[in-house]
Amino acid sequence: MLCQREVLMKTNIAIAGGPCTGKSTLAASLFARLKELGYDFDLVTEEGRKLKREFGQCRTTFERLYLWRQQEREELRSAAADGFVTDAPLFQYYTHARLYIEAPRDLLAVRELFRMSLEIQDRYHLIVMAGNPLEITYKIDQVRSGDEERARKRHHLSRSFVEHFWPERLLLVRGNVATRTKQVLKQLRVMKVIE
Repeated sequence: MLCQREVLMKTNIAIAGGPCTGKSTLAASLFARLKELGYDFDLVTEEGRKLKREFGQCRTTFERLYLWRQQEREELRSAAADGFVTDAPLFQYYTHARLYIEAPRDLLAVRELFRMSLEIQDRYHLIVMAGNPLEITYKIDQVRSGDEERARKRHHLSRSFVEHFWPERLLLVRGNVATRTKQVLKQLRVMKVIE
């Protein structure tokens, strides 16, 4: 006889938002906690960080189309039984590309990214975002070089997109990383993903 956990489908968790809103920290914390609880999740980190270190900042709309493909490959490689946690959900490549439209031809890439975002509508079962993007102090590092105003705009674009297309999957979290992790685990229990 199959136990309840074996008949459940995979649950993919996206930690979304703009730069410096705690996405990577929360994804790592949540992944570690789920492992401690005995669940088999993969952690799919932002592939673009590696590419930015090698090639520099990727700002054009067509570069974001390329980053999408790289990130999608990483998600599709996930073989964990229970799903994956990612800090770079694919739809963000569309919302962020909208800020880099400089020429009419850029709309081609933005339009394609939008279409691709809608095609993966069942990819993420829970989308977690900081309720207040100003809660964490904005810092520049080796891969984050943009200004704070643009970073906050990216956060609001991502949130608006999710609220419009998948509002039932959105979980807004607040507080430090431990508090945010507890909020996500509580929602996963409500969804009957974990016990």
